[in-house]
Amino acid sequence: MRFKKRFDNWIFNSFSVSVEGLALLRIFTSLFILLFLIPGMGMGHFGFLASLPNDFYAPSPGPLRIFDGFPPLAIFQLVHTILVISLFAMLAGYYTKWASVLTGISILILQGFIYSIGKVNHEIVVPLVPIIMAFSNWGYAYSVDSMRKKKIANPESWPLTLLALFVAFMMFTAGFPKILGGWLDPSTQATQGHLFNQFFIRERQALLAGWAVGFDNVIFWELLDWLTILFEIGFIVALFKASWFRLFVGFAVVFHFSTMMTLNIAFLPNFLAYAVFLNWENIYSTIRSQYVRFSGVTGIKSGKRAVLLFSGMVLLIFLPIKLLSAQNIALSQTDLMLHEFVLVTTAFLFVAIVGFKKMATAVLKKKKVR
Repeated sequence: MRFKKRFDNWIFNSFSVSVEGLALLRIFTSLFILLFLIPGMGMGHFGFLASLPNDFYAPSPGPLRIFDGFPPLAIFQLVHTILVISLFAMLAGYYTKWASVLTGISILILQGFIYSIGKVNHEIVVPLVPIIMAFSNWGYAYSVDSMRKKKIANPESWPLTLLALFVAFMMFTAGFPKILGGWLDPSTQATQGHLFNQFFIRERQALLAGWAVGFDNVIFWELLDWLTILFEIGFIVALFKASWFRLFVGFAVVFHFSTMMTLNIAFLPNFLAYAVFLNWENIYSTIRSQYVRFSGVTGIKSGKRAVLLFSGMVLLIFLPIKLLSAQNIALSQTDLMLHEFVLVTTAFLFVAIVGFKKMATAVLKKKKVR
């Protein structure tokens, strides 16, 4: 019984959620996917797939094996259209649960066809986030659903625990093979070898890649091998306490920023999952309090306008980045896109500022105690 209580407590009480915070998360997720993470990012890619001979079709085990080859372009257009419509429905909170699930399924279908050529990218978190969060009832507030229904289900926090489990497992499956592959062997430096491969073979030579290639310190590179494995394996341990898991998410942002700067790999889809574990209630409260302070408007109106203000701010940030990146602006000497660089760097700065503030607060508390 004691184990069952602890297990239930971990599942249902690890993360706290609020209707307002979930609403902001729903809006952020919808816009993030809509502008940056739709598979293929345009019909041109799917037109190319539809033109390929059937001999190129090699899907992974699963439902797509029922096809003998790539479907005609009209099928891709249909699924893409369904995805966009479901994303707008999720954004507005219209039949939110079904729109969220449909969003995830549509992304899975498009990703499945894209990966049927043979190259598989690590983007499974993109469909997982809307599918899992659909069951958090994140359409409870500031949505069309909340206006249509007098009473809807209460918000649930267990989907965050489930998503945390998926993220931890993904990290573990990245770290454990490194142990088997000899990353802990002090006679070899795997991180440095991976850097050389990206720099010389794939010609990803932007940002700090050139400096990193020229930095030949065995102790430094061996230490990175060990820290990488400890970080990736450690997610499993961090899973059992929310504060630990959020700390590791912060480490993940720093880790991906460093890989972007040296290896020119952004891992942008992962940031969608990391964003789920932000303190969205605190973000909502901050925006609302500042709006009340400057406008003098209080009550229900202040909450609604705070959400509209948040949505507008996200659009004002995302749209210019999207428009510039759509011009195929890439950093020289790499295939890293502008929006990837800007968004990952912004996330890193956010984590750095929050981390600095928390450390400063902890130091001040110790001084007061003394």
